[in-house]
Amino acid sequence: MDDPDCDSTWEEDEEDAEDAEDEDCEDGEAAGARDADAGDEDEDEEPEEPRAARPSSRMTGSRNWRATRDMCRYRHNYPDLVERDCNGDTPNLSFYRNEIRFLPNGCFIEDILQNWRDNYDLLEDNHSYIQWLFPLREPGVNWHAKPLTLREVEVFKSSQEIQERLIRAYELMLGFYGIRLEDRGTGTVGRAQNYQKRFQNLNWRSHNNLRITRILKSLGELGLEHFQAPLVRFFLEETLVRQELPGVRQSALDYFMFAVRCRNQRRQLVHFAWEHFRPRCKFVWGPPDKLRRFKPSSRPRPLEGSRKAEEEGRPAGDEPAESPSETPGPSPAGPAGDEPAKAEEAAEVLLAWLRLPHPALPRTPVFRVGGRAAFLSLVPSKAFSE
Repeated sequence: MDDPDCDSTWEEDEEDAEDAEDEDCEDGEAAGARDADAGDEDEDEEPEEPRAARPSSRMTGSRNWRATRDMCRYRHNYPDLVERDCNGDTPNLSFYRNEIRFLPNGCFIEDILQNWRDNYDLLEDNHSYIQWLFPLREPGVNWHAKPLTLREVEVFKSSQEIQERLIRAYELMLGFYGIRLEDRGTGTVGRAQNYQKRFQNLNWRSHNNLRITRILKSLGELGLEHFQAPLVRFFLEETLVRQELPGVRQSALDYFMFAVRCRNQRRQLVHFAWEHFRPRCKFVWGPPDKLRRFKPSSRPRPLEGSRKAEEEGRPAGDEPAESPSETPGPSPAGPAGDEPAKAEEAAEVLLAWLRLPHPALPRTPVFRVGGRAAFLSLVPSKAFSE
């Protein structure tokens, strides 16, 4: 197994250029001839067969060194990159200002954002637009699309007009993948209504994994870094928990997780992947000893079907228990005085204690407050054993 301690995700010090050099030396083996730099869109060839249909040759107990090096270089702001002399040209800005068409044989960005939304065949088969919609500082295979310059990056971040178009471009591609942006402020995403057909396309057309990696990189480069972790978490849930996207799983582990520039968020994502990866002994994307000790700093967003459970105060992932309020019983309203307040306070204390790990107790205890003498009771439910 590779030495995952070389990954700066788990280092104690701040990430810097020296860390990048260390990561470049990370052990690993080339995992297959199909590995490509994730930031580039493969225009010339379609996959010979869907990834989901082939036996995985890369899950052999070693990190994908090409992915590790590529994502490390991105996170450390391309320390070896010599920026081109653009002579004042800013083609990426001009495109996002709706002043020029993308090349080759392209159209204006507003045409894409307004008219391509439901044209999935066009979004799938055209291989030239993605480098313009989500530019990077590294070159891609479309030589007409020029790498971002640092000057362009600053304007992208400061222009409200450009930021709005970038978010719309992100929503366009999410829809193409069967995903919807639920909250622009937090970056929360969820399944779209047509997710089943779009997921099928994702499983069969693996070049979209390269596009997603490019999108994640571009978001982090252009001021929308808070969109990265929610999207990666979504793909980890769909690949490792729900197992709906087997064709995306390897890219989610090798590339998507390590596109997240916030180190704390990256740790939480790697920890989530480690918790749900099977067999766990084959997990090579983080150090096992540190993963066992790691405690997520905040409660992770529940799976889509469990959001209501979280709002109701139940632990994420628990099935709803039979509610005692649906059966006849004493009214929760007590007489005036201190007794109801004390009972409510006691209930809150007990519930806080019961949320701690107690294997011998029911997972979702409930309490009742009623009558003059408020009382608390644990009510088991059939749902607990299912």
